[in-house]
Amino acid sequence: MKDSKKFSENCLTVADKRRNIHSHYLPLVFIIALVWLIPASLRNNIKFAFAYVQVPIHAASVQLENLRSAFFKGTLSKGDLVTFCENLMRENIALQLKVTTSAENVPDISKFEREYRIGNFMVKPARVIRRDIASWTNELIVDVGTNHGVAEGMGIISQNYVVGRIKSAYAKTSVVELISSPQFRMVVHARGDATRSPIVFSGNGHNFFSQATGVATNIPREIISDGEPINLVTSELSGVFPKNISVGLIKSSRKHEGSFFSSNVTLNNDLLSKLYQVAILINLRD
Repeated sequence: MKDSKKFSENCLTVADKRRNIHSHYLPLVFIIALVWLIPASLRNNIKFAFAYVQVPIHAASVQLENLRSAFFKGTLSKGDLVTFCENLMRENIALQLKVTTSAENVPDISKFEREYRIGNFMVKPARVIRRDIASWTNELIVDVGTNHGVAEGMGIISQNYVVGRIKSAYAKTSVVELISSPQFRMVVHARGDATRSPIVFSGNGHNFFSQATGVATNIPREIISDGEPINLVTSELSGVFPKNISVGLIKSSRKHEGSFFSSNVTLNNDLLSKLYQVAILINLRD
């Protein structure tokens, strides 16, 4: 009888076997469909409810682990307890040494941890928290925003160089348009120019394999000395930057015919490529 039953099972057609296999998955398909049919609001409530249940369970497991550890230490003999404490002290000293060694290899960023003033500007430190490859040379994101007094258009500096300005500000973050961006424009002047003639600077863009540059136009012929470089600095009349913050360098200048001329400007490529901390300039007169 058993042999005949086995024979009959083996004689099932391929379609019957597939039908049997599919019938096993029907409950799973039903559950998945039921989950998708649940309204989104209800799914979110279930998710939050699970989180509220999960947190106490995790806290309880931590408390149980602490009790187990305390019970284990309580059962140690006096000699074992002394050895345990000595090992703990050695581990603590080793960790302190590791932290000290690591701190020696990290640049001093204490000046980025506090606000200070430059003339009429309050300097607010900020950290770079995001920089996408696609927009590496044009913009980045910092960890301060409107909640910290930051607004659109404020200037950004680092190591006494112009970095850019606030393109858009949100509650806790801000997008910085870099000085190398083709959309960046500002009025500057030549360092040492007594007349402080206005020069228009705009970013020229760059990539990972080229020097960051800009373009200076409306350069007056009177400030040119053949072969002498021209240092471009900020003007306090802009209301965005204090005066004499470095912008870039015209490495070689030659006199041309006419009253004004244009030239390429070399920017601080090392600084722009390795920005981790910046300073936002808040004009206290505004």
